[in-house]
Amino acid sequence: MAMQRLGKDVVDLENVSVSYPLSHPEEGEARLEGRREVLRNVTWRIAPGERTGILGVNGAGKSTLLNLVAGTLQPTSGRVKRGTTVKVAQLTQQLAELEGVWNDRVSDVIAGQKRSYVAGGKELTPTQLLERVGFRSAQLSTPVKDLSGGQKRRLQLLLILLSEPNVLILDEPTNDLDTDMLAAIEDLLDSFPGTLLVVSHDRYLIERVTDQQYAVMDGGMRHLPR
Repeated sequence: MAMQRLGKDVVDLENVSVSYPLSHPEEGEARLEGRREVLRNVTWRIAPGERTGILGVNGAGKSTLLNLVAGTLQPTSGRVKRGTTVKVAQLTQQLAELEGVWNDRVSDVIAGQKRSYVAGGKELTPTQLLERVGFRSAQLSTPVKDLSGGQKRRLQLLLILLSEPNVLILDEPTNDLDTDMLAAIEDLLDSFPGTLLVVSHDRYLIERVTDQQYAVMDGGMRHLPR
């Protein structure tokens, strides 16, 4: 997909920590003056074109880390530095991008964005673009509200890509996807030329679409060997 060109500076996290008020302490939690420390002194310099997978158990701080990158969360301490050309888009667990088009037909939703698109060096019509990501002809006239969970996720990702971000953050993108739909998503991600950050429990997807992986654990980031 077309996108605004990234400069040499993307997003830098410099000695960043994030903590929350501690309402019900649990055994083994890090404590800081009555607060739970999720991330501690994390430094991460994200490069143009970087494709990174983030792994970790539930509650380790993966979503907190991505929200710092996206700018939707401010650190408790430390600094987040953002390049001037950075345009971040985030695929979340919710379907907020579809709320305004719930009753519209799938083909109308995409056609309402642009008349043609360039993907993988080829110019595509809205219909061709939808077919490329696995929508069959019969589904193009289906209202968005009547799509399956996996189809809604594909349409959500497509709308995000069409907003032309140069930093794409995906939080558990394979939820609700069957094998065929997953293959279509992977194909779409392969042609994305910007910086890609993916959180997923699906280790195969992580290794398929990213070049390096980190684990979020014990408040920090640990590089994982391939």
